[in-house]
Amino acid sequence: MLARGVGREDLVLVDEASVIDAALRGVTCAASAQVAATTTDEPWIATPLHLLAGLNTVHFPANGLLRLAPSEADELAEEFGKIFGVDGLELVPAGSVGFILRGLVTGGAETTDPARLVGGSLEESLPRGAGSAELRALASELEMWLHALPLNRRRAARGEPPLSALWLWGGGQPPRDSLASRAYNEAVRWQRLVGDDVWVQALGLLSGVTTESLQLPWRVADADESCCVIAPLADHDLESIDRQLVQPLVGELHAGRLGTLAIVANDRWTAVRAADRYKFWRPRQTVLAALLDSPA
Repeated sequence: MLARGVGREDLVLVDEASVIDAALRGVTCAASAQVAATTTDEPWIATPLHLLAGLNTVHFPANGLLRLAPSEADELAEEFGKIFGVDGLELVPAGSVGFILRGLVTGGAETTDPARLVGGSLEESLPRGAGSAELRALASELEMWLHALPLNRRRAARGEPPLSALWLWGGGQPPRDSLASRAYNEAVRWQRLVGDDVWVQALGLLSGVTTESLQLPWRVADADESCCVIAPLADHDLESIDRQLVQPLVGELHAGRLGTLAIVANDRWTAVRAADRYKFWRPRQTVLAALLDSPA
């Protein structure tokens, strides 16, 4: 939906890792889809995790999704190159998702965004399908390598959760089914994206659409502007998202300083337009309530 909303229909069927990798390589907007779709080294997202071993399975605790400091990310990428670079593999720091892994050749695999797995067991979410054997084998090697890493000893000494794994996901081309390839009929085109997700930032870069951080105060510059906000449900509760993010933007709508507002969270999304404030016959509902009621 986001790729279509910024006018990049050509990126709808390109996986997350390839979009991020194209942005990291500084590929132009026009060439990004071709590069992402034809690259031979099949980039993957490698997200740092802290895991807990139970009696029968491995659990993903609430603090299991790690964000390394830039200096730690650079150190990890450098140490990775010393060990795995001989096999043609490269680890590139990539902001909030962790890293992009380049150089791995697989047959593609079905994988899961680790942000969806916090608090549960990982056994049912391991890579599946063609190419999954290569991903699982590399993941096991990475776990053994990380265990003895000096970076982990320093994190433990500071009382910080150690890095247990690099979760490989988001790579390989998705199936090109007829539903995914249908033309986008929604008239709205987002002039502004708001979110800290690195894929969103990469999409903004490749499409030329303004992208704002959730942490930056900003005001709408055009009363006809359409804005799409990607809510960070992994690190925030719904009440704080509503109070700190949604309500100020709804105020912009009511004041006529914003044309359209969309809220996206995982597989759900809802949109409201400034003109909707005149539809007094409709039952009143908060934006987040509409989001939760929307089909997944």
